[in-house]
Amino acid sequence: MPWLCEAGESLRAQTLTDWEWLVVDDGTGSGLSSLGELGRDPRIRLLSHATNCGVSAARNLAVSAARGEFLAMLDYDDVARPQRLERQVTRLRAEPALGLVGSAVDTIDEHGATVGREFALLDGVEQTRFSQYTMPVALSACTGRREVFERYAFRRDFDTAEDYDFFTRVGETWMTGAVAEPLAGYRVYASQTTQQRQDRQVFAASCVRLLTARRRAGRAEGWAELKEELGAWMAAPPKAEVAWLDFAQRCVRENFPRLAVYHARRHLMLARRPGAVVAALQVLRGALGQAKGAARREVLRVFLMGPLRAHRLGRRAGGLV
Repeated sequence: MPWLCEAGESLRAQTLTDWEWLVVDDGTGSGLSSLGELGRDPRIRLLSHATNCGVSAARNLAVSAARGEFLAMLDYDDVARPQRLERQVTRLRAEPALGLVGSAVDTIDEHGATVGREFALLDGVEQTRFSQYTMPVALSACTGRREVFERYAFRRDFDTAEDYDFFTRVGETWMTGAVAEPLAGYRVYASQTTQQRQDRQVFAASCVRLLTARRRAGRAEGWAELKEELGAWMAAPPKAEVAWLDFAQRCVRENFPRLAVYHARRHLMLARRPGAVVAALQVLRGALGQAKGAARREVLRVFLMGPLRAHRLGRRAGGLV
């Protein structure tokens, strides 16, 4: 609630004025009264869940109620720069094959001051390639065609990393892209979900990576079976370093060598112990045994340098911010 009015005021400052703002109250019962004068703007519509249903259900509720040709996501603690909607809608109208467009994003603090720049890949081809590892652009800065959001509903199994799961599926059938100008401010503070739920975030994103690898290899996703196999971890995820290693080993077993060493590398970054080094090197050995020729060198580069440098991403037109 502390930043909801600021998010709303950033919409009222948009240069494109033909919009509606769908505010989803996910079980608080607060209504629009907490928005004060802002809450009386006729372009605002309140959607409510009687109880907390989670971020995926909240996003889907908004999508189902939206009346616009395009849909833009904005988390309650972020802000949109004045030309965000105009710039992104113009790009979508100019490129019919483009389903989703993000932007560069400023990092802002609790007071709204810009303190840096969030990671973002701007080139669509590179976004799709990098999405095998993690999110290439912030969803809170993305605008897309309504049919994209309708077709790829947010999965309620993911109460974190739902944005990453959504983006990977969209990128497999639609072109994506980004505007180089920073069109949003992403707020970073100690109590935000991504800071407080790191273990759950790592676990959910690891599940998304494995499902994505299976789909892109032409295999069945097998999500129901994976959930059953993961058992109690679905409700209470393990420590992040445990999840990184478990999924590294899973990826070796499923013959995804690049993904295996990516997970092993991240495990090693957290668990700086002799045993962690041994485990990571075992994963590397197995992954190298599965790769041949140039792919073998690429696997080694991902392990030693990370995916950005290994795949030389961020060097195309538009680049990396």
